[in-house]
Amino acid sequence: MSEILIQRSHTLGLEKARAIAAQWQKESESDWGMDCTYVANETNEQGEIQDRLNFERAGASGYLEVTASKLTMKLELGFLIASFKDKIEEKITSNLDKLLA
Repeated sequence: MSEILIQRSHTLGLEKARAIAAQWQKESESDWGMDCTYVANETNEQGEIQDRLNFERAGASGYLEVTASKLTMKLELGFLIASFKDKIEEKITSNLDKLLA
């Protein structure tokens, strides 16, 4: 398995970060065929409220954690998709940065 980890700090607050996660979910479902599940209002290890968007499709699975100050995405790629890791990471990074702008 190959892994991609992307973290972005922000000053948007939780509600606006949730809106970004919702937009990313919509795009990932339509563009990449991801099956997504959104879990809201968990408490993370630091005691912060966080949401978690779990996603998967054949050959890839992961999550997007959303807090008032940070987005963290972890994506695990299966063997067949792993050879495209750099392109996938570049596309996701660009997409998240656009949504955060």
